[in-house]
Amino acid sequence: MKKIIILIILFLPSFYMAASNILPSDTTYQYKNKQVVVSEEDDQLNIKVFHQDESGNIIESEKVFEGIYTEQRSIERQYESFEISIPDIFKPKRDRRPSRSHWAGFGVGFANLPNGLDYKGDLSTIINSSRSRQFNLNFFDGSQRLGYSNLTAITGIGIQFNSIHWQNNKAIEVHDYTSIITTTAPNQEYRRSRLHYTYLTFPLLFESNWNLGGGSYFFLNAGVVAKVKTASSSRIWWNDDNGRKQKTKFPGDLNIRPVTLDVLAQGGVNDFGFFVSYSPFSLFRNYKGPEANQATIGLQLYF
Repeated sequence: MKKIIILIILFLPSFYMAASNILPSDTTYQYKNKQVVVSEEDDQLNIKVFHQDESGNIIESEKVFEGIYTEQRSIERQYESFEISIPDIFKPKRDRRPSRSHWAGFGVGFANLPNGLDYKGDLSTIINSSRSRQFNLNFFDGSQRLGYSNLTAITGIGIQFNSIHWQNNKAIEVHDYTSIITTTAPNQEYRRSRLHYTYLTFPLLFESNWNLGGGSYFFLNAGVVAKVKTASSSRIWWNDDNGRKQKTKFPGDLNIRPVTLDVLAQGGVNDFGFFVSYSPFSLFRNYKGPEANQATIGLQLYF
């Protein structure tokens, strides 16, 4: 890349004279696996450098250099294939662009806790599935195209927050250093019972995009998401003898696995899509709680 820029700078005067007096409006030069396109319009000289595929065709999405030269000014831009995607909501509107890597964004999904794929396991049968949610807030992502293929590797960072609600006579408590399911006496049901746990998330995904026309495109990506637990709690809400609302937080770290992994698949159009995730590891550490593997399906809005 440095050699190309040095050559352009050295031969810029001759480029300008040739474009002005001899050459047609567009002239192409070959340099190894690069293609240099020189054009002139309205006394403005444009020089663009592209990667070429094995057939010698320009890869428009892999521009490596662009220079614009007039008698009054010159503008030069150098492009790299690795990009850090900062959420567009933090950018000036003029600088926002459609994202072609899909991790950064906000999502919400319905969560369940089957035992493997058995939805009749201990936790899955007591969960209030209509109120149990997974929330994803992914701050940013980095992407790298793999060669000349239509495949991009994606990584980043985010937060996953899980709010699991139980039937009103159930709760998760810690007895003798083990997390267990407890049941209240008849007619003494809780107003509400829930489990919260939060992770930092670190994905490794692979994505492909297909143009649909009209500036729209369809995408699919899949991979794994490493998760590190940052917090967890189990709480119940109940009424005392005077009918006043009370809250109890059960002590202990609940034995939720501190490091785990999700398998994730996503798809959609432009900046809106769906996600499906599944954890092959049990939510609780071995022999420290019920067997349960989190499965979630939901919608995601990408920054």
